[in-house]
Amino acid sequence: MTGTKKPAPTQALAWNVARALELLWGVSPAGVGVLALLIAMQGALPVATIVISQRLIDELAGGGQNPLFWVAAWAGVQLLGGLLGPLDRMLRGELADRFTATVNLRLMEKAGELAGLGIVENPAYHDDLEVLSQGARSYPLNLIVNLVFLARDAVTLIALALLLAVYAPWMPFLLLAAALPLARSLVAQREASYRALVGASPDAREMNYHGRVALGLEHAAEVRLWNLAGWLADRYRQRFGRVFARMQRVRREALWRSLLPLALFYLAAGFSLGWAVRAAAAGALSVGAVVLVLQGIARMQNSAQGVVESLGYLFERSLFFGHLFRFLEAEPQVRPPARSRPVPERPEIVFENVGFVYPGGLRALEGVSFRIPYGQTVALVGENGAGKTTLVKLLLRFYDPGEGRILVGGVDLRELDLADWRRRVGAVFQNFGHYAFTLGENVGLADLARLDDEKAITEAARAAGLGELLDHLPAGLKTPLGREFGGGELSGGEWQKLAIARALFRRAEVLVLDEPTAALDARAEHRLFSSFAKLARGRTALLISHRLASVREADRILVLKAGRLVEGGSHDELLAKGGEYAELWRLQAERYGE
Repeated sequence: MTGTKKPAPTQALAWNVARALELLWGVSPAGVGVLALLIAMQGALPVATIVISQRLIDELAGGGQNPLFWVAAWAGVQLLGGLLGPLDRMLRGELADRFTATVNLRLMEKAGELAGLGIVENPAYHDDLEVLSQGARSYPLNLIVNLVFLARDAVTLIALALLLAVYAPWMPFLLLAAALPLARSLVAQREASYRALVGASPDAREMNYHGRVALGLEHAAEVRLWNLAGWLADRYRQRFGRVFARMQRVRREALWRSLLPLALFYLAAGFSLGWAVRAAAAGALSVGAVVLVLQGIARMQNSAQGVVESLGYLFERSLFFGHLFRFLEAEPQVRPPARSRPVPERPEIVFENVGFVYPGGLRALEGVSFRIPYGQTVALVGENGAGKTTLVKLLLRFYDPGEGRILVGGVDLRELDLADWRRRVGAVFQNFGHYAFTLGENVGLADLARLDDEKAITEAARAAGLGELLDHLPAGLKTPLGREFGGGELSGGEWQKLAIARALFRRAEVLVLDEPTAALDARAEHRLFSSFAKLARGRTALLISHRLASVREADRILVLKAGRLVEGGSHDELLAKGGEYAELWRLQAERYGE
């Protein structure tokens, strides 16, 4: 984050892993506790096997009377290890499934907490989301696996160090000291790899997008008509080249930087093994002790390397969780008031000298003032980029105005209970949702408390012009929609009517239709607006349309140009003024022959 000092790698590792463990503990305290016990037992078993092997060999070499006891002990340890393995894997799998679901649910909950669109419409948000959504499928599982391997190897390493110290106190220190440079090298490699991955996320996101466009159903017809497959493949290839070059550079640097630490590590192991051989040749070690030392050094070498590798992977996983926690702690730009006020009944809406500049610096509105009495139908018209949709975003408090204020029933919108205000609004946006749910659910989503009210859902669907479709569907409201899960597909106009039905289904005091009829022909649009005018009676309606003929039934028309409100009045009044609206009307009348 800007203005904060970047923590050292070890600090980042410890902090992120500690918080991830806290999150994991919250998922299943009992499961984590049992897993910790299994880890301790599995870490101790290799050392027990080595000790038992030493005792068995000394027993045989010395002509002992009870070698079968140590054979039975060895078999028991192996059986216990065999039983613990499947139990460990089962428990890890269950914890990983719950942990992955928890991480994804936290991401979804956080998205719900971001009441505004400022973060969502920021490209950096989608770069972050690309990293998190891809990592959320595997990193929770990998973190658990890495922690298990790390803890298990650490237990084995400590036990072996204590065991070998009995024969050569310097040996564990030498092997552990030789492992430190390798550990630091691998941690640095993982950090560089992850940073490169995050840095490549814009290109990676574009790669995924080009792949979806080339292979998906949504753009299939145009891709074939315009012969876009090769062009999309070229763009995919270019971005892949940049991502691959970045990652290749990191991997090659990691290879060269790891050679010296690896050489030191294996030299220390070789020196220790050489000492054990010389000691055995001199008779300083018994046959069983020689086996113990040799197996202990080899096992300690493997465990040390396992700890080092797990630390490297753990650091990479910890960076993901650091990214996750920063995302979860992101401050929303639209904040609830300290003490929210209830939404007044039948509120009048007033814009007072409202101005707004998008985060990128684009001014969308300037000095906009108007009043909408409750129950009035108002149309917003103007050319593309005039600020119509921005005005709707401010009204729904997806953004807060940078200048002026919006009053709802005489109360500043920023002081109202936001959830309560949005429950009072039904809206159809330009980019409305095509949900792969049933037809009834597609309508009922607007008011989840009445999702099972089939009568009200049917009424809203018929009011939006879907009566004929409902009559022809064998499963009616239960018909699954969208090809993603094998449901039926609707035409563009039918999807649009479904979105309008969704808005009508909501018990809203304010209805907003932002270019809702782009997929309808002129006659269908006229019928829809005639029906809408009747349905909107008694409620405030805000309508945005690019077809001026459709807004003649509005009580009042507001004309926006370059972010400013330039005219207002009824259709006849605006035509009589001969201003911006009259000019737009003349141009459209010539085009449509009205």
